[in-house]
Formats: sequence, structure tokens, C-alpha cells
Amino acid sequence: MQNESVIRRRDLLALIGTIAGSSAMYHAMTSLGFASESAYKGPLKLAGDVKGASVLILGAGLAGMTAALELRKAGYKVQILEFNSRAGGRNWSIRGGDSFVELGGFRQTSQFEQGLYLNPGPWRIPYHHRALLDYCRRLNVTLEPFIQLNHNAYLHATRAFGGKPQRFRSIKADFQGGVSELLAKITQQGRLDETVGKEDQEILLQSLRDWGALDRDYKYNANLVSASSAVMRAIPAAA
Repeated sequence: MQNESVIRRRDLLALIGTIAGSSAMYHAMTSLGFASESAYKGPLKLAGDVKGASVLILGAGLAGMTAALELRKAGYKVQILEFNSRAGGRNWSIRGGDSFVELGGFRQTSQFEQGLYLNPGPWRIPYHHRALLDYCRRLNVTLEPFIQLNHNAYLHATRAFGGKPQRFRSIKADFQGGVSELLAKITQQGRLDETVGKEDQEILLQSLRDWGALDRDYKYNANLVSASSAVMRAIPAAA
């Protein structure tokens, strides 16, 4: 009789993805060794006695097209069958004028301005996907830098700073400087109450809760909130 308390890896990863999102699932896969760095060392060199053999590939996604490219270089006759009217599989871009039919039959047409686009599938290539990056270089595929944090961007709130947008770098510097000053005053018992009123204390507590992923009791514990915060902080370092 199978032990019902045993959970399969596939089910565990699916549960993590459902609760904490795809980023958390990806990092879990990395920890378990299922999404480790690519061992790719260079272009493939297929060998063998072709003898006019033909290969039929189902699907013009990245895997199908890569297989077709390498097999054709090795001398095989290759044909790809694709269900959709475009190549790329899950990898595609929507630009102005492009139309897409939803599963329910509803058709949408993009109204993006020229130069703007949306990647509804994968939208970033991790640095350790060495094989994919090598194919991009060899095939002259144009790549764009992915900026996850722009310190020169503007933050805007109608009820803050008179509704005038502020640079992110300025807000971050003032926030971290102010918090550091308050924490320094805490070490000097009694001085915090002298300079910070009740309203300021509430603002500070709310900021600390968001900044440090604290729970309702302002404690840092292992939970989904802190896990999500850790994942988001780890992403820029790996990009």
C-alpha cells in the first residue's frame, strides 16, 4: 500500500508555484537540481551515418527549431510541422496590429505604438542559459538588456510631495537614511519618543512591515511573505 504522506517532486513544485508564484517555483527547482546552470560548452557536433535519412519534427518551438538546425547541419533532411501560424512556440511577441484569438474565441488586436511590444510568454533569458545565448549570438538575434531596477525612474502618488513625481533614488536614500537614524536613536533609550510622534511611529511601523516582510505582530518569521521577499531580492543578482 502506497504511503499517502509521500509527496512527489512534481506535485511539490506545482504546489509551490500555485502558492508563491513561478519565481519561487523556479528557485525551488534550482535548489533541487532541476534548474541548474547549463553544462553547454559549445556548438553541437552530431555524427553518424545519415544515408539520406529524413526527420519529421513536431512543433516549431525553440527545441524543434534547434533540433532542425543541428540535424540539417549534420546532413539530415528535415521537415517541421507546426499547428500555429507562427514559429516560436511559447516564445512570441505581440506588436501593434497583431491579433490574437483567446481560447473562448474572443479576438483581440494590439493597439501598441510603433516600437512597443509585449512578450506574453517567456520574457527574460537567465545568464546561465548558455546554450540559448550562444544560439542568439550565432544567429545574430538582437537582445535587449532587462532593467529590473531603475534608480532614475519616477515614483508618483497624488497625496505625497504635493502630487509631484520624485526620483526613486531620492526616495530610497531618504527612506533608508531616515530609518537608519531612527534605529540609531532607539539604541539611545528614551530618545525615540522625544522626536517621533504617534503618526510618524505608525508610518514607520508600516514601512518596516513592508520593507522587512514582517507579520502582523511586526515579527520576522518564515512565511509566504518573507519567502516572496527573498525571491524578489535574489532575482536581480541572477539576472
